[in-house]
Amino acid sequence: MYPFGGRRHDYTEARSGKEALELLDLESFDFVILDLMMDDTDGLQVLEHVRSCQNHTPIIVVSALSETEKKIKMLGLGADDYITKPFIPSELVARAMANIRRSRSPQTRITANRLQYRSIILNLDSLTFEKEGKRYSITQTECDLLAAFMSKPGYTYTKDELYQAVWNHEQYDPNSLSVYFNFLRKKNRGQPENA
Repeated sequence: MYPFGGRRHDYTEARSGKEALELLDLESFDFVILDLMMDDTDGLQVLEHVRSCQNHTPIIVVSALSETEKKIKMLGLGADDYITKPFIPSELVARAMANIRRSRSPQTRITANRLQYRSIILNLDSLTFEKEGKRYSITQTECDLLAAFMSKPGYTYTKDELYQAVWNHEQYDPNSLSVYFNFLRKKNRGQPENA
């Protein structure tokens, strides 16, 4: 038991990346605090594996590395937050509680191939989204953009984070974001695809 957010909570500690992956395969957790520097398997590999298995448990990356590029990469790979050592314990508690609240919000429902935020349903397999009973075809890039926003409602992305999440690059072209935003707006106002 550990005092956390004004209450006491159970916690499980993994001594290595391999053990962390085994625990995540066997049990469910409210959130994960992931150190990038671990024995046998680093935190990056753990993060990639967890997200590839469609496990959406909130993950806070903890690292002594403070480079912006490293933070952008972790967020692009699916981390929910990134905190640099040394940090104040109360800050980690506040970030963890915020991520738990966000993950339990009924606003976004996530399955392996579909996201739903309020009245919008994004179908990842068929590259379509539905709104008010109408269906629209989208490209893979447009789908990735929508997925990024729908998976973290209320989160404000930097352009760097968004470009890393969608295009998997550390350098972004500001025109690309504007172009794809316009594509999505036009399709949202246009004629729906026949279901």
